[in-house]
Amino acid sequence: MSSSSGEVGEIGVHSDEAIPVGPFIFSPALQLAWQGRDNIFFTPDNEISDQLLLIKGQLLFEVPVYESYVRFSYTPQYRDYKEYELDDKWQHFFDAAAGFEFSSGLILNLAYSYIIGNLETREIDPGGEVFFGDNRFDKQWARLGGEYWITARDGIVFSLSWEDLEHEEPELFYDYTRLGGSIGWTHQMNPLLVMDVSYGVTDFDAHDNEFEDNGYRDSLAQDLTIAFRGQINPVLATELRVGYREINYDPAPDEPQVEDFSGFIVNGWVSWEMAHGSTLRLDVLRMPYPSAFGDNANYLASGASLMYSMDRGNFFGQLRGRYQNNDYTRPDRITGQERSDDIYTLGAGLGFRFTNYLSLWGTYLFEDRDTLYRYSYTINTFTLGLVVGW
Repeated sequence: MSSSSGEVGEIGVHSDEAIPVGPFIFSPALQLAWQGRDNIFFTPDNEISDQLLLIKGQLLFEVPVYESYVRFSYTPQYRDYKEYELDDKWQHFFDAAAGFEFSSGLILNLAYSYIIGNLETREIDPGGEVFFGDNRFDKQWARLGGEYWITARDGIVFSLSWEDLEHEEPELFYDYTRLGGSIGWTHQMNPLLVMDVSYGVTDFDAHDNEFEDNGYRDSLAQDLTIAFRGQINPVLATELRVGYREINYDPAPDEPQVEDFSGFIVNGWVSWEMAHGSTLRLDVLRMPYPSAFGDNANYLASGASLMYSMDRGNFFGQLRGRYQNNDYTRPDRITGQERSDDIYTLGAGLGFRFTNYLSLWGTYLFEDRDTLYRYSYTINTFTLGLVVGW
């Protein structure tokens, strides 16, 4: 299930009020949710509605070490539809992260994530080409990032990353391995705002499977970007990266002659802290993502979303709207029609916080995808949830 189509969100915990357990700071949490969906398979007609029970726990351990930290978390999740029988009702999320600051000016950040899932299609395809799947997959992701401050305000920034996806039956999307690295210059613009200019390279290996040879989808991408992260002023904050990307493919003569990509990219957000505990946040996106549609090797996702959040006393709420277009360069294999998806999302939510450790919330989400007939759908999702956690 794509996160834009009613997936239950992350559990909120209060790390500042966690439970000391020996050398660890322990933050447990439990989420119970009921969800009603009127089109669980995202079909253009003959929609099937169903109800979903979700139980999600989180065990978070952190070890602070002066200016450094080590953090581990395990999040099991159980999902059960009333009518539809999932192939696997359990999903598992393992995460580890660490940050180290050295007196020499070196800062290292390490992260690792391991997911065993099925409906979490945005973990497979962040741009949303795939919107329903019940095939079990394993995904691993690791990253090493670092900064070396040469002066008080200027330094070198670098990163290395690895990502690997494997399905039990890769029918909807192929398995892949992605390796990336970047290096650049970073500058402290003010005490709370940092910028960097970076050059990055990404090698993408699309694995062959019993359904298709995917060698023509292998690619080498190069980026030149500038990023800003932190507090612009007392009410404006951002985490935004913009720049230029070039993706090159090298298909064999007997393979689909997919087109290279080159163009402007942007990914990130800007938020405005308003009065009385309110926040307005704008997210923008223009990114090419790997594709499994027809003979396409990628598609271009472009869009923006606007979200208003409020937190007043015991009440908290949210209103949001989003538009995204996914554009493809090669037509449908069956009909020969060009494909371009227009995706519209509207959502609202309201919650009540009984204590710092107990809250009740409800949400409504509407999504409409307008594209080739067999990929079009509308869906309405209602969610009612209870969160207990530190």
